[in-house]
Amino acid sequence: MSLKPYGERLALDIRPSRLIASLLLAMHVTAAVVCAQLPLAVLGRLVLLLAVLGSLMWNCVIYWRRTPKRLLWSPEQGWRITDYAGTARDAELLPTAYLGNWFLIAHFRLSSGRKRTVMLAPDSCNPGGLRRLRVLLRYGTPKH
Repeated sequence: MSLKPYGERLALDIRPSRLIASLLLAMHVTAAVVCAQLPLAVLGRLVLLLAVLGSLMWNCVIYWRRTPKRLLWSPEQGWRITDYAGTARDAELLPTAYLGNWFLIAHFRLSSGRKRTVMLAPDSCNPGGLRRLRVLLRYGTPKH
C-alpha cells in the first residue's frame, strides 16, 4: 500500500458515529437512573424522566443533522463541507482543533460567515482518510 502525498486532494464520506451515539445514549441513561432515584414525588420524577427523554431525542436529531455527509479539501479549491441535506458550502479551516485518541474536532467558518464544528470518531469515515485529515489539522494545509 502506498501513501498518498501530503498535498493531494482529500475527500471524506462521513456517516454518524455509533461511538458518539453510544456515548450520548449512555449519558442520558445515566441521567434517567439518577432522576429515578431522587427523593421526589412520583410526578416530579416522571417530569424529570420525560425531560431526559426529550433531551435524548432532541440531541439525537441535532447530532444527525450536524454530521456532514462529506468533507473535501483540495489545494485548488480549499475546504468544502456537504451537509446532511446535500448542500455543499465553501469553508475556511480555523486554527483551533482538538485531536484526541477517540475523536477529533475541527472548526470551520463557512462562506456565509457562520461557524461550523465537525466532530469525527474512528468509525465516522475510512481510517486512511481520517489519518490524512489528522495530518492536515495538525500541520496545516500545504501552501503551493
